[in-house]
Amino acid sequence: MMNAASPPNPWLWFAWLMLVPLLVGCDGCRQTEETDLKEEVAQQKLPPFTIGPAKAFPATRADAGTKGATDGTIKPGHWFAAGVALKSNREDERGAIITDTKIVRPANVMNDEVERSELEAKIANASARTVGKSFRVRRPAVLPKGQRRELETRALASEAGGRLIEGLDFDGDFVSSRTGAAVPLRPSKFAALQPQSFFFVVLTERSERFTRLQTADWVEPLRANNEFYRPRENYRIVIPPTKGVLPLSETMLDWTSTAVLFWDDLTSSALTPGQRNAIVDWLHFGGTLIVNGPSGTDAIDDPRLKALLPIEADGNKELNGDNAIAFLKSHRVKTDESIPAIEARLSGDNSTVSVAGQPAAESTSLGEGDLVYQRRIGRGRIVQSRVDLLSEWMTAWKSYDSFFNGAVLARPPRVCEKLEAFRVSAPQSFLREDEIDTVSEEEMAAIINQPTVQQRLVGMTIEDAPPTINSGFRLFARDMRLGKLPSQSDPQDEPDSDEASVGSGRQKPSRTLQIASAKDYRNRLDQEVLQHPVSGVGGWKDDSALLMSFRNSLQDRIGVTIPDSSLVVKSLLIYLIVLIPLNYAVFRWMGRLEWAWLAMIPIALVGAFMVARAAQLDMGFARSRNELAFLEIPRDHDRGHLTRTIALYNSLASNYSIQFENPDAAITMLASRRTDSRNEAMFGSDGLTLQLGFDAGPRLDGIAVGSNSYGSVHVEQMVPVGGRLSLSQDGSTLRNDSNLDLTDVYVIRQPTGSSDTSKTEIAVLGSVAPGENPKIYYQSADQVRVPEDVDSGVRQCMRRILNSTYIEPGTTRLLGRLAKVPLDQADDDESPAWGGLEIQPVCNQVEADTIVLAHLEYPAVPTPQPDENLMDDFRSRTTMLEEEKANKAKEAKKKSEEESAGTEVTEESDTTKETP
Repeated sequence: MMNAASPPNPWLWFAWLMLVPLLVGCDGCRQTEETDLKEEVAQQKLPPFTIGPAKAFPATRADAGTKGATDGTIKPGHWFAAGVALKSNREDERGAIITDTKIVRPANVMNDEVERSELEAKIANASARTVGKSFRVRRPAVLPKGQRRELETRALASEAGGRLIEGLDFDGDFVSSRTGAAVPLRPSKFAALQPQSFFFVVLTERSERFTRLQTADWVEPLRANNEFYRPRENYRIVIPPTKGVLPLSETMLDWTSTAVLFWDDLTSSALTPGQRNAIVDWLHFGGTLIVNGPSGTDAIDDPRLKALLPIEADGNKELNGDNAIAFLKSHRVKTDESIPAIEARLSGDNSTVSVAGQPAAESTSLGEGDLVYQRRIGRGRIVQSRVDLLSEWMTAWKSYDSFFNGAVLARPPRVCEKLEAFRVSAPQSFLREDEIDTVSEEEMAAIINQPTVQQRLVGMTIEDAPPTINSGFRLFARDMRLGKLPSQSDPQDEPDSDEASVGSGRQKPSRTLQIASAKDYRNRLDQEVLQHPVSGVGGWKDDSALLMSFRNSLQDRIGVTIPDSSLVVKSLLIYLIVLIPLNYAVFRWMGRLEWAWLAMIPIALVGAFMVARAAQLDMGFARSRNELAFLEIPRDHDRGHLTRTIALYNSLASNYSIQFENPDAAITMLASRRTDSRNEAMFGSDGLTLQLGFDAGPRLDGIAVGSNSYGSVHVEQMVPVGGRLSLSQDGSTLRNDSNLDLTDVYVIRQPTGSSDTSKTEIAVLGSVAPGENPKIYYQSADQVRVPEDVDSGVRQCMRRILNSTYIEPGTTRLLGRLAKVPLDQADDDESPAWGGLEIQPVCNQVEADTIVLAHLEYPAVPTPQPDENLMDDFRSRTTMLEEEKANKAKEAKKKSEEESAGTEVTEESDTTKETP
């Protein structure tokens, strides 16, 4: 009999089950190890860092055209931001990038190395006198392994003392905190804009639609074919990439080279809060914002920006064809015959959408038809259209470029004229190479024999448009002239005046020209503005009229205030009374007369401390700070542009640093022939370093001031003023809704009229505290005087502003002094200086004064005028050829569609791309 099989041991089965995952896991570990080994080998083949070229802001998309400036473009004399792309391939890295810029000038093969070195030294010295001493920029860099980081930095684009430059070389190093090694960054070259050129930034997700603007004749005027080529562009079209953070700066101080912002369909939430605030500030100081139809209106959802729009949008509606035709006719060039074809197109197509809603209170219509409105925002403008400005029916309009030039950009009209003295020997550039082969001999002969045509502004003989025509951005401290004092000759004749700064390269100012005729478009030149031959307008200037006035005044104030002799006598008398009779009496009363001898030591120390405090001396190491500031406030804005010139003096050598509280600031150290060589001999020539990103705001290190010497810095900030300074509706009352306590207040008005009937009027208001609304009573400017008790430097500057004969008709502005800095903006409770920055080492002696200029009314925007003629008026044969080719293409396309009608379509072709 067989024995029954024993039951399986459960522990044995459990052991087998535990071995299965172990076997599988071993294979998995081996596979993971092999993968990790392959990745490690691949990483070892990569360089430690992958470094991309730097890109200057505002940066454009690669497919939008760069005009050969692949790394970007800058405007000399203006601050700009730039992005540097870095990636660490092997390790997590932490450190800093240190960047520097160098001027690129046209090379002269006739100069040897010594001559080139001397020329570079001269250019560097001239640049230091106009835009301050050169500095390096340092910012932190945190690089996680394998992650590409875009690091933003800032710089001031130097200008070569009034000489044109090709661009800037941008270079630097990444310095690792872990190893201390310096890794060179990839060198980049930023091209330089011409003096009359400014950026035209487009915010859009559909960049292919803007080819029409890039080829417009207001971007770069039409030139004669046989004219020697040189850049004459008015605007550089920039279409920033929308992936990630937009390559735009976050402070208005870096937007000075931008004239126009075209807002298409990019939502405002794609911009950072700092970028949106910068746009609002930039608008109030003269920028132009164009909001494009329904897409642009819907894209702006930021409440602060939306409240500024000329049209209070209320959805969309269908375009009224009659309104569209009325609009086209109101901006029509007299030789334009394209409107009937557009009218036929609109009558057959009722699908065009427009913005519904009523215009805002201060908006004005540009032309008839209720389609485009503009609104003044401070010195700037917002132009908003109800329809898409790039729609087919509008771009087919022959007067389209004229409308954009005169109405949208507020530029003077142009005229095309032929030059009979010249004949071209080659086909005109509007025929492409592939078109030349299709033109017959007779047609080619007709084209070649056409007269050469060029385009210019009406009433102006100069070839290039002045910078003041292309950009409305202005900063008084940088751009404006000051008047002459009654005892002075014309400022342009003063050898030591602000107009004759060595190395500035500025154009000589001309006499005031008040044009009576509205059709003489030279009155658009803005006679109050000093146009720089390199930076144009809005550029950083250490030698502007206002800055030179401040610098000359500070030279008389610099130094440590010597205590009055009465202070010495009083201090000695108090010290002797405490030391002898009072000391004796106290310890005699206590019965410890021997202690009086021991008390003499602490009494002497306390006495020395109190005397030092009273004299504001630091135990023989004296420092003083003298400051003159100028606060400019645009109309209806609660923020102002503060320009400060700070002079630092010390008895013993010191190395200062200045730290700002927010990023809305810029600083340079002023060059001085008197002290620079002495300071460099004492501290060396390591130079200045601008630190970014380590704190909330920038910091300038390395401000070297030698013994018994001084150093000066030029500082600009954006500061809140707590409210607005404005006029009542009838202009008879001043409203001070700000937190500024003003004294010695004047209201200056230049009435609208001719030079014979318009005379400057000034109202003297005295002190105006926050919340006060004084009445305004004007009198002749000849009867107004600045009080004698005002500081001499401040009084001289205020007198020159009051006596200015360059003020444009229609201007009303407030001029005054700040009685006391607002508590939330002050350096400390007892200091007369503005805050927003910290100077180390601290200066115990501080003297500061602030001049306030608030704009109450600006001159009216000129009525838009159409061009006098069209370029097509001079090339009718070419236009006919183009129209014939277009008609043939349309017929071929229509025939192809008819042949394919009724057949099943299996593939859909892409017809959305435009052919260049």
